[in-house]
Amino acid sequence: MPPVPIETLAKAPAEASPRRRGRLISRFRRSQDGATAVEFAFIAFPFLFVLAAIFETALMFWTSQVLDEAVSRTSRQLLTGEANNRFTGNPAANTAAFRNEICAEARILVDCSKVTIDVRSFSSFGDAKSGVDASNPISAGGLNTTGFGFNQPQAEQIVVVRAVLEYRLIFTLWSESLVNIGSGRRGIVATTAFRTEPFGT
Repeated sequence: MPPVPIETLAKAPAEASPRRRGRLISRFRRSQDGATAVEFAFIAFPFLFVLAAIFETALMFWTSQVLDEAVSRTSRQLLTGEANNRFTGNPAANTAAFRNEICAEARILVDCSKVTIDVRSFSSFGDAKSGVDASNPISAGGLNTTGFGFNQPQAEQIVVVRAVLEYRLIFTLWSESLVNIGSGRRGIVATTAFRTEPFGT
């Protein structure tokens, strides 16, 4: 067997190298390995952002519904006159007792230490609307419950009951659009209005 020239041996790897690189590039272009992970990386942040927004909004509305239901249930004591026998202390004690009654009905999601209640009586629904509008607890981007308290209603009066919850939002990046009383907080107000029964007769 004749010997292979040295020039041929030196040239063979040099010619094979570009072909090998070409095959590697071609295989890389055809490969689908990891494509799903790369695609998910592109959509992960928007997806998680929308998911957090849905969770935050749903939790806030659920909390609002729980508080609203608790106010409606507890206010039946005022409607029927039962409150006259249950809340017989001074105004501060009655306010705390009535708030505790509401919190007992709203054990889920509602932080009782962040709840302020207001019970007011009026002679007509028109006066009730004016009185409520004038004492709106959420105004000018803040929470103001000055003058809130428990005023024992009498028979056949128009009564407005409000419970204001200082609600702490979780996902502050999204929830800035839900803020209405300062950074990371939203004021949730549950209200019910009714005419008390003629329980004094």
